[in-house]
Amino acid sequence: MTEQSFTDLIQTTASALNDGGITSIVPVDGPVLINQWLEKLDRSPANQQVVTSLEELKSQLESEEPDTVTVKAILLDMSEQLSVLASNADSDFRVPLRNLANAIQTLATSL
Repeated sequence: MTEQSFTDLIQTTASALNDGGITSIVPVDGPVLINQWLEKLDRSPANQQVVTSLEELKSQLESEEPDTVTVKAILLDMSEQLSVLASNADSDFRVPLRNLANAIQTLATSL
């Protein structure tokens, strides 16, 4: 994964969340966006919690009746996980990852 493609994915995701929130990405585009993340993230121990959260979120979004409480919990966990990753990330990724974590947290609290 190149730095630019990862940065683009971060910005695309944050924009989708900030511009329209859950109505712009769920349920039609949510799994597609999650698949893009799963393809881009390496399976290193540092990313494992985020990968697990993404897989759980995808499962919820693909179910006939996603559980709002579960989705909210997953999103809040993911926001926290991304904040930790941002703190440990290269300087180029810190701000974009924090922005994404904030966008996810805002979405979760709106559920």
